Amino acid sequence: MPSVIMRAGAELTFETLVADRAPLRRCADETLIRVLDGVVRLTVDGCERLLQIGDEAIVPAGAPHRLAGAGGPARLLSGSRPARR
Repeated sequence: MPSVIMRAGAELTFETLVADRAPLRRCADETLIRVLDGVVRLTVDGCERLLQIGDEAIVPAGAPHRLAGAGGPARLLSGSRPARR
């Protein structure tokens, strides 16, 4: 179960991913992902990218995507905040 911290409309999530479990996700807000441990397989609109420890990626708002550990468990931090208008 992910750990979620919220403050002033921003949300940080600490999550452990397992290999080969990659449900389809979609977030209304732009999401920043940072790998804390392991290797993460990020797939956005059919394009796959492997992220190592310290790597970051931005998933555009509303983009369908999948996250999974590549070759074993992986930990990540993700953050999102509603766009300012």
